[in-house]
Amino acid sequence: MTEATETDFSDGQSLSYARAVEELEAILDELEDDNLDVDRLAQRVGRAATLIRLCRERIGHTRLEVERIVADLDAATPTPPDDQPPYREG
Repeated sequence: MTEATETDFSDGQSLSYARAVEELEAILDELEDDNLDVDRLAQRVGRAATLIRLCRERIGHTRLEVERIVADLDAATPTPPDDQPPYREG
């Protein structure tokens, strides 16, 4: 991971969910490495926290959008009257 890439996406707004997860995995690999520079540790953990917040937001927004789509679909699907069985081809 280059410093320029981290800087380019420091706000997380231009970063896709998949790319954020990739970066989180790379940070995890760094944290599991015994050779991690202690001076860089706080920076990497801070970046991971930013990425986790971004991913949680994206998941939340996506969940709401999916719920809205399903609700719209349910509202557009006609339901048969209670006294008639549903139409079946055949």
